[in-house]
Amino acid sequence: MTLRTLRRLSQILFLGLFALFVCTAALRNPFLETDPFIAFTNALATHALYRGLLWSLAILIPTLFLGRFFCGWICPLGTLNHWAGNIRSVAKSGRRRIQSNRYQPWQAFKYYFLLALLAAALLGSAIGGLFDPIVLAARSLALSVLPAGSYSLAHAGPLSYLLFSPQAHFRQGFLLGLLLILILALNFRITRFWCRALCPLGALLGLVSRWSILGLEKNQDQCGDCNRCLLHCQGGDDPIPGAHWRKSECHLCMNCVADCPESGIRFRFFSRTSASATAPNLIRRKLLTGVAAGAAAVPLLRANTGLDAEPHPRRIRPPAALNERQFLARCIRCAECIRVCPTNALQPALAEAGWEGIWTPVLAPRIGYCEPACTLCGQVCPTGAIWQFTAAEKGWAGTAAHPIRLGTAFYDRGRCLPWAMATECIVCEEWCPTSPKAIYLRPAEVTDSAGNAKQIQQPYLDPERCVGCGACEFACPVKGEPAIHVTSVGESRSPTNQILLRRAPKSVDWLPDTGDAPGWTKSGETRQFDPAGLWKYIDGDAERYLRAGVRRTLTATYRYRNTVEAVVDIHLMASPAAARAFFESEPAVGSRPVPLDDAARTYGQSLTFRRAAFFVRLVAYQDTPQTAPALLSLARAIDSRLTATNAITES
Repeated sequence: MTLRTLRRLSQILFLGLFALFVCTAALRNPFLETDPFIAFTNALATHALYRGLLWSLAILIPTLFLGRFFCGWICPLGTLNHWAGNIRSVAKSGRRRIQSNRYQPWQAFKYYFLLALLAAALLGSAIGGLFDPIVLAARSLALSVLPAGSYSLAHAGPLSYLLFSPQAHFRQGFLLGLLLILILALNFRITRFWCRALCPLGALLGLVSRWSILGLEKNQDQCGDCNRCLLHCQGGDDPIPGAHWRKSECHLCMNCVADCPESGIRFRFFSRTSASATAPNLIRRKLLTGVAAGAAAVPLLRANTGLDAEPHPRRIRPPAALNERQFLARCIRCAECIRVCPTNALQPALAEAGWEGIWTPVLAPRIGYCEPACTLCGQVCPTGAIWQFTAAEKGWAGTAAHPIRLGTAFYDRGRCLPWAMATECIVCEEWCPTSPKAIYLRPAEVTDSAGNAKQIQQPYLDPERCVGCGACEFACPVKGEPAIHVTSVGESRSPTNQILLRRAPKSVDWLPDTGDAPGWTKSGETRQFDPAGLWKYIDGDAERYLRAGVRRTLTATYRYRNTVEAVVDIHLMASPAAARAFFESEPAVGSRPVPLDDAARTYGQSLTFRRAAFFVRLVAYQDTPQTAPALLSLARAIDSRLTATNAITES
């Protein structure tokens, strides 16, 4: 089997797997988690690396050895560009194909573009996700190509309804499909134009590939100057003898090796050739311009009132979405949450979230509503823009004290049938999923057009119970503008976008004050985090605490006689059993038990213990002979405080 055949099989295999993950709602897309560009932008924007994005090393590390193998062998958008380019290449003469596959100076643009997107990420915007090839392919396939194909097959014959699921509809589906067609059509002019000139992931891999140990060797003695090595060159990297081979542009398609009739070109590790350029030839002035453009883009995109002062009322985010600034720092517009939504309720935004938020997910209640027990959007989000949550944490079907709220519904009594037309209708009350229901009915006596008095049930809404799921708006029988509509007002993720004035919860400080533990002084204020905001404190490990049922976290810094500094974290779990299970899940290697009431371990420089529903961790920065006994004295003071407040907390 030749290398060209092997590469084609690899492209078909990975493109098929990519399409499978896009088509199957129950599967997360691992291509997104192994994307190094997504990992870089996420780390820069949030100062942490979310969950599975560490898998991007599976692409970065081989790139250090092989070069840009991902672009030529795996990338789904690269494969589509490759195939589209081959269609046009057949019609080109050999001379034109050779000339078009020479390296061009404009290919350096992608490196400047990459720096601009990374600068924007550093300032807290994940807008670079719009241009990532994996994200672009996933978004285009999920929201345009597959719905269009489903529509065509659904109308192909009577048996099609037995084979395909109900039709999904997406806003901007035509625009997204047109963008993909344009990218593919550019290959008719220049082979793999997107990959050569625009792709930020390709630029990142090109920069990393400069250290790869696999290189191209050219034997000029065997060269007949036929230039056939350029006939099918995908990267425009000049593999011909007499020119510098550009390692950062090579896609490792191996076409030059297969096309050489004299076998004068070969790839080998630690190649001995001086006719190669390992790094792209970049101009410093243009590099600075790229960084400045990316840095200027973020404040320009946010120079409006929509982010904080005047949020769009229909900017209704999915459940467990972060606050808007953090959401825009993480959301890469991959459409994973949109494609898995079982009711088709999530749609790509256009004007609802401003220019920076284009194609981010918003709830469109007139199209679909948020299912009370559905948690799919949090499960598939690859970057943590939508935090992973459970149906119990969502709290719509039960009696949760603090359910996740997407917004609040409002009645238009001028369009409501019982209010404006004396016509019986209780559809919204029947569809309301909360328990107890947010929509309730009151009898009223009205007079119809004939002057006859009659009893009718008129709907009212309790904003304290409404979660903004959109079921009432979806089911409203009034065509056109519904008689009830949901807005983002009252969403849980925003402390300011509220309609109700709520009394602040009573603050309970379980941390000891200065003097409660001999020698210890409290440094700074106590910080408090609820489950939805815990990632702000422990982003890399917050998910483990959420799975264990953490309800509240308090943390503070203490100093011991100006020699030891320690951080104390107190986590209130859902129950004593949950605290016990979490404590027992902690590694016990290298620890020894210490005398505290329930259970405690010291590791010398750290100490953990549990008390009822509390799990406590103390970590000292200095390792001295007095660190361990000092931590134990502070732990005893915390244990005494928890004992005194435990009855209040549990009530």
